[in-house]
Formats: sequence, C-alpha cells, structure tokens
Amino acid sequence: MTIRDFRYRMTVADCPNFRAATRRCHASQSTVSSQLRKLEAYPDVRCFDRRRGGVGINGEGRECVPQARILPAAFDVMCAIATRRGEGPAAIADQERQSALSLRRPEGAQ
Repeated sequence: MTIRDFRYRMTVADCPNFRAATRRCHASQSTVSSQLRKLEAYPDVRCFDRRRGGVGINGEGRECVPQARILPAAFDVMCAIATRRGEGPAAIADQERQSALSLRRPEGAQ
C-alpha cells in the first residue's frame, strides 16, 4: 500500500460522489476503485458500500477513515522537515514510490 492509496480513500470519503473523487485524485475511476478494493482487502474492512450510481461511506468507513488520515498527515510532516533540510518533498515522494510502504499481512494470516 502507498500513501496515495490512503489519500484515495480519504478523497472518496470526502467527496459527494465517486466522479468528483476521481477528478480530485487526478486518476481514472478504475484506478481509484481498484486501490480502494486493495485497501479494504488488507484489513478485511469494507469502508464503502458500492451501489449502482455511486459509492458511499458506511459505518466501518466512518470509523476507519479518520485512522487512514494519520499516515498521509505524518508523511506530509516528514516532507516539510525534509524541505527545511533542503532535501525537498520530491526526494521523499520518490522514495515512497520506490518502497511503497510494505503494509503486508503477516505470514499465515487469512
């Protein structure tokens, strides 16, 4: 999972509809949708109800989305620190893309 995946989740939760979320993410509907499915598969928590005509946050999502905001916020702070040191957020963002935050299931987990 990447920081971008978490940002997609927050954006979908914040937008009135999926189309608005994809525009804000500058990504296709299929990209955002597949990333949401990936995020929901890891902890096996469905945060959104998918229905004809859109997607809406459900009860589990209302509990999980605030937690999902923590990681990107921490990443933004790290970028600000690096910028003050002269390394800049581009270097950190590149590292994030390279390593893609390995939040994998423990071995043997279902």
